[in-house]
Amino acid sequence: MIYHRKFQWSFLDMRAVVIIIFVLLIIITIAGCGEDVPTILETLNVSDLQAREQVVGIGDTTTIEATVFYTGDPTVLMYTWSTTGGTIRGTGSKVTYQAPNTPGVYSISVKVTDGAISSGRTIELRVTQNPTTISLIIDQDTHFPAENIKDKLSYDVKITKLSGEKLMLHFEITQDKDQFDAFLSIEINGKSVLPEMAIGNEIPSTGKITIRDIDVSNVIKTLGRYTITFYIRPGNRVQNGWLLNEARLIGAEGSSDPQQ
Repeated sequence: MIYHRKFQWSFLDMRAVVIIIFVLLIIITIAGCGEDVPTILETLNVSDLQAREQVVGIGDTTTIEATVFYTGDPTVLMYTWSTTGGTIRGTGSKVTYQAPNTPGVYSISVKVTDGAISSGRTIELRVTQNPTTISLIIDQDTHFPAENIKDKLSYDVKITKLSGEKLMLHFEITQDKDQFDAFLSIEINGKSVLPEMAIGNEIPSTGKITIRDIDVSNVIKTLGRYTITFYIRPGNRVQNGWLLNEARLIGAEGSSDPQQ
């Protein structure tokens, strides 16, 4: 009787040990399989690179924009631009290219990376001796005065020639010493051509430099004088907070004088 009882306890103990070993083997197998799961990388591809004009005159500018497909967070992407001749201004997916003073064919390249993977693309532009499109520079390298809650730069623009094609207002504005986003709007003769939009380096705004081309053909239709006003409602009024790098009318000739 005593011998039989000891045998029963030994059998139960062995069965428990077998179960424990089996469970441990399952855990080890699962853990081992987990180590073999490959790391999933994001997908990044510069699918297109386009210039507003394929041919530009010496010293002229054009806008270049990269179309990027990325499955991750786009705010982590870093853009590196380069060219074999001329100057690139701006950052991010859209920049301004200024042609050199020597005619020829020049390459513009962009490389985009998230720190782990990267993609790039290159295009070529032809620079000719003479400008291919007439343009009128409204102003360059002027800071907004930072005096009022709604700051402005206003210009008396005289149009003496129109190309007969679409008339575009091109502008570049940089967030300089202001640390907060601002709101930008534009009027021509009191008519809005750009409703108030957020600009600046905070998400989801436009980045440190804002580059846009606006069709103003429905406002400037004939020769004459026009008042073009850029309004900024800054988040923080500071001296040299916002810089108008350049504003020009593409498809027109004439003159521009700042208004007080």
